Amino acid sequence: MPIILSMTGFAWVCAFGIAQAQDSQQRPENQQKPEARILEVKAAVKEGKSLEIGHLMDRELYPEGVAQLQWYENAKSTTYFYAQGDSLMQASLKGDASLLFSKDQLAQDPAIGESLHYLPYILKAENNRLFMLYGSDILVYNLADKKIESRNSLPESGNWDIAGKSGNIAYTVANNLYVRAAEATESMAVSNYPDTGVVVGANDVHRNEFGIYKGTFWSNQGDKLAYYWMDESMVQFYPILNYLQDPTQVNNIRYPEAGRAMHEVKVGVFDVATGKKLYLEAFADPSHTYIPSVTWSPDGSEIYAVILDRNQKDLSMVCYDAATGEIKRTVFEEHNDIYVEPEANPVFRPGHPDQFLWFSERKGYNHIYLYNTDGECLKAVTPDNEPWMVTSFVGFSPDGNTAYYMSTQESPLQNNLYSVNLNSGKILRLTKADGSHSIQMHPSGKYFIDVYGSSEMGRKTQIIDNKGKVVKVLKEDKNPLDGYITPEFRLLSLKSADGKTDLYGRMILPPDFDSTRKYPVLVYVYGGPHAQLITESYNYGCGHFLRFMAQQGYIVWTLDNRGSANRGFAFETATHLHLGDAETADQMQGIAYLKSLPYVDAKRIGVDGWSFGGFMTLTLKTRYPDVFKVATAGGPVINWAWYEIMYGERYMGTPQDNPEGYEKANLLNRVDSIRGKVMLLQGGLDPVVTPKNSTTFVQSCIQKNIPIDFFVYPNHEHNVIGPQRDHLFQKWYEYYQQNL
Repeated sequence: MPIILSMTGFAWVCAFGIAQAQDSQQRPENQQKPEARILEVKAAVKEGKSLEIGHLMDRELYPEGVAQLQWYENAKSTTYFYAQGDSLMQASLKGDASLLFSKDQLAQDPAIGESLHYLPYILKAENNRLFMLYGSDILVYNLADKKIESRNSLPESGNWDIAGKSGNIAYTVANNLYVRAAEATESMAVSNYPDTGVVVGANDVHRNEFGIYKGTFWSNQGDKLAYYWMDESMVQFYPILNYLQDPTQVNNIRYPEAGRAMHEVKVGVFDVATGKKLYLEAFADPSHTYIPSVTWSPDGSEIYAVILDRNQKDLSMVCYDAATGEIKRTVFEEHNDIYVEPEANPVFRPGHPDQFLWFSERKGYNHIYLYNTDGECLKAVTPDNEPWMVTSFVGFSPDGNTAYYMSTQESPLQNNLYSVNLNSGKILRLTKADGSHSIQMHPSGKYFIDVYGSSEMGRKTQIIDNKGKVVKVLKEDKNPLDGYITPEFRLLSLKSADGKTDLYGRMILPPDFDSTRKYPVLVYVYGGPHAQLITESYNYGCGHFLRFMAQQGYIVWTLDNRGSANRGFAFETATHLHLGDAETADQMQGIAYLKSLPYVDAKRIGVDGWSFGGFMTLTLKTRYPDVFKVATAGGPVINWAWYEIMYGERYMGTPQDNPEGYEKANLLNRVDSIRGKVMLLQGGLDPVVTPKNSTTFVQSCIQKNIPIDFFVYPNHEHNVIGPQRDHLFQKWYEYYQQNL
């Protein structure tokens, strides 16, 4: 989840009367109308079928793609695979698609010999083998022999990591790590801890912060495994109660709240051939450091680990001897007085084993730098004086001279593919169509699977070459809502509350819009880091529920305030240590603009958000109780001191060091200001923003005799996903129909 920051530096005053006076001075009715620049207008289509509540999750309403589409990891072959119904297909750039096998055909393989309920899921295709997951079984299909080479029936696990070159498999069961060698029938236990206070190989170390998505790391040769070892026995328990189990099930999770004891992490190394293991030497006190990145050198002799101190201001890249675990050298260090946020691993340059790419916002925007392994920064690969963000790294050409990356270079609302020559610095845009693209690179660096959407395109799946030429169109679903009532979309630009920065907003007008009428407004907000709601994508990033609400006669408004993603370091850190201040000030700029419009009913404005958006919803409602008639907040952070360490302390510091910031952002201090209708929604099993937040807020309302509505989804975690999301849409819709 995205977490919280605040901006303005003035002290927070808890006394309600003084705070109320401060708020009244900021209210938009006392401001001049903010200038708004309309960037694009899409004409409304007034006729067609209606979206229906209860059916907003129907599959046919969403753009279609190509299932399980991925390259065969072989630089000499342009084969790719995809699923078509119950069949797995293979194709190449020049040839037509052909059947590799159907679900029923695969079931007849002697290694299976039983009916399959569904087509297995491709994990990777490499070394003439197709690795697939079926239930808890890893199936290895030999592409040359066209048969199952092996079937590894492993215990239930959510974490799989396959070394494609060797075929070795790492997996976790509960809190322990196991390795199954490619030709073995039995697994080796890397760890055997009966107490879940120690967790080995898990993918949620540091609670998935810093871009971490896995806890195991195979060497390039696939013979040695690095892994996270985490001791969280010192972290407090938080009970998650599942009342739908009989008897009631209690899941005690370790939840490290801001300012309290945090877990300790180290990196282990396991040798598959010998069964031996070792641990990397501690660089600093493990109780006050994070290890957000673990990377093998190309030859497997060294491991490069990124060490970040707890206050997240100082980063060190450390080189270890993989054979002994000893520190060889500190490669480089990085410091920022606000915070350093590493979210990507170093990437070694092919053909240059002593060089790697590093990604940093040190100059204000995320750019790529070329280093040697002695720690010398050789050059900025992308021009670090340019105000755009590298959003992800795609890959290298085999000779290592060209790097491919995604960035906002064209527009902060788009995400496109570019190439850069490391020698000349020449940059070429490869995705020619405006929009938001996602890319899979062929190992040769010559071709890319490009899946994108835009305001005019639901989803298009195609293959392009390294000059940007479209080689093959695989599927195009221009508009799955063709024939449905279409509201009018307006994309706008407003200035931030400090008058210095452009903010992007999206307005959706009812299909039968009449500028002489007055319309209620639904404000949908998120506002936190790592999220961007306004994009050049299908429906400008708008979900079906918001489109449905416009269809019902609401003006729907969304604004990406300072603190949100992909606009640079200064934009995101404007909220640092003062979550809720800059964000709400910017949101009120949007409200001031709305109120200036003759067709907006200023007495009927509602606000909705989830997670950080839930925090924003309640912050707006309690700071401006007379502006927002109705508020619905899902999974809201109520007190940042109750949120987890990694995210919370990055943006707010600790409660001990920043008591004023925490106190001002604490929504319990503003319960007295609630007027109108407020509904909190909460996942009963939420391990991210724990139910402690919502229930404490509700209890405070009860104690002060303030009516509030509260609804729990007992079987859901941090959000309501799956078919039951339709129930959530229905709940929202009825609440606004009845109260706004």
